Amino acid sequence: MSSINTNNNSSEAKKFSNCLDNFFKRFINTIHAETGKLPIIQYEPDWPSVCQQGEPFLTEEMINSIYWQPIQRESNNALSGLEKALDIEIHQDLKIFFSHYWSEQIDTIYQQGNLTLLFVWNQTDMDRLIENQIGHALNKIRNKQTLTFFIACTDSDYIISLENDSGQVVLERPGYPAEKVLASNLTQFINELEYGKLSS
Repeated sequence: MSSINTNNNSSEAKKFSNCLDNFFKRFINTIHAETGKLPIIQYEPDWPSVCQQGEPFLTEEMINSIYWQPIQRESNNALSGLEKALDIEIHQDLKIFFSHYWSEQIDTIYQQGNLTLLFVWNQTDMDRLIENQIGHALNKIRNKQTLTFFIACTDSDYIISLENDSGQVVLERPGYPAEKVLASNLTQFINELEYGKLSS
């Protein structure tokens, strides 16, 4: 298995873990300050998650819904299948991003633009994520482009990805090289996000 050229160490990994903890705490506190309750999601009985809280209920719009909250996981590397499939070492920040919590996707605002962070809801969701990341990575390798893994989508055809070697957060279109560096690392990027969604 090849190694990545990165200065990440245990202290940097801990720093990003703390960053992610704070991100989710701020998210829950923001929702609670606005509504007095936990976040609400449409209830799908065939799509369960440990994130779901309490029993399903009908909203005023008669939508079958349920409260939810991010749940911290014990896994240190839920992306081991991805590493094995590609025979590479995945950047530590990406491992933490997808291994540290179960969560619904979260809408955020970055520099006056909407983006949705792609967290995982359950194990089936994780399996799908790994399959899609493998496809994305193989396309990068085939086109001799810098290897990236996606972490968020936008309102357009652009996605937000992490460069595996450098740990930089970049803006790119699927199938094309990265066009812009957004942050030097995921800690910086996550700390600059605001919760919510801008109206079109």
